[in-house]
Amino acid sequence: MKLINNHFEKDSSGSVTLVAEDKEDLFTLYNLIQRRDEVELKTMRNIKKSGKDGSKGSKAKTEKKLLRLKIDVEEIDFTPQDEVMRLRGKTTEPVEDVPVGTYHTAEIDFKHPFTLYKDDWDEIAFELINKSCSIDEKAEVGAVVLQEGVAHICLITENMTVLRQKIERSIPRKKRGDSSAHDKSLDKFYELVSNTLVRDLNISKLKAIILASPGFTANGLFDKIFHIATLNNDKLLLQARSKFIVAHSSTGFLQGLDEVLKTEEIQKQLSTTKFAKDVLLLDEFFKTLNADDGKAWYGPKECEKAINMGAVKNLLLTDSLFRSDDIAERKKYIELSEIVKNTGGEVTIFSSLHESGIQLDQVTGVAVILNYPVYDLDEDEDEE
Repeated sequence: MKLINNHFEKDSSGSVTLVAEDKEDLFTLYNLIQRRDEVELKTMRNIKKSGKDGSKGSKAKTEKKLLRLKIDVEEIDFTPQDEVMRLRGKTTEPVEDVPVGTYHTAEIDFKHPFTLYKDDWDEIAFELINKSCSIDEKAEVGAVVLQEGVAHICLITENMTVLRQKIERSIPRKKRGDSSAHDKSLDKFYELVSNTLVRDLNISKLKAIILASPGFTANGLFDKIFHIATLNNDKLLLQARSKFIVAHSSTGFLQGLDEVLKTEEIQKQLSTTKFAKDVLLLDEFFKTLNADDGKAWYGPKECEKAINMGAVKNLLLTDSLFRSDDIAERKKYIELSEIVKNTGGEVTIFSSLHESGIQLDQVTGVAVILNYPVYDLDEDEDEE
């Protein structure tokens, strides 16, 4: 994300002018922009042309016009596969041909600047801006999770897992004494997956590419990738050989990716990426919870009690809590996060578009790992 300008007042209101540069930035903006924020940007709008008598009736012709509008945001629409984020709301300032209070849908895309106005820039919002505008390159990982006849090519970033391609091909079963048809079809499948991977993933930029499957299917794909690279004298791909990691998964579907990310070898390769640390932390939470030793809790009330006791080592939150339209709820979790930090604990915010964030959302989206056992946090204080 490129920061062009910013201005903040003493009462925490203010504005920033930004340019989104990739999908990761759009996801950050999805978490940053809230209802009742104002966004000012250039956008195309259909404008009715006046007739000879000056009227703009139903039969009047329309033309598209580039305007600069300021809208009060009511709806935000973004999915990881999109390269734009859509905002809908009412205009707040008069513009020629567009009265105040008119609904408009605008798009935030790559390379075009916009200005975001907030009445209250809290710590989470500042952190999102500072982090997304860092000059440090964002860690990214590619992955192919497959089994015979089906492959899923994914791009994993700090905040999301994006399915780039799903490939399906019919592979005939091996016949007794004759596996030629099976082997020929499987080889063509490997070739198709190899070519698609090279086309859809920027291998030179990625830190690692995971090939995971049940059995030896991933090994077969690895061999095919570099057989083709050798035949084509693809020096860039051959130089990236050390980035490829072959791993075992119980399935060739996306569920297998989460289990692969927990393995020691994968963790060594991905030790600098945030999402890998998130996976390990969530795994630690569930192991501690299953041990039932009073050192892991989930749920808003239980976690708030533990935080106010100063007992929290790790606070786990999903980003969906900070997208709440309830300003009081958002502020509550910001305050709880600050308490944890001030008492020596760590706060980790999980992406709800990652498998780890989805799992955390299934247990209320808020959880804690404690420094020492605390029992009966789930009992009401007035219970005897």
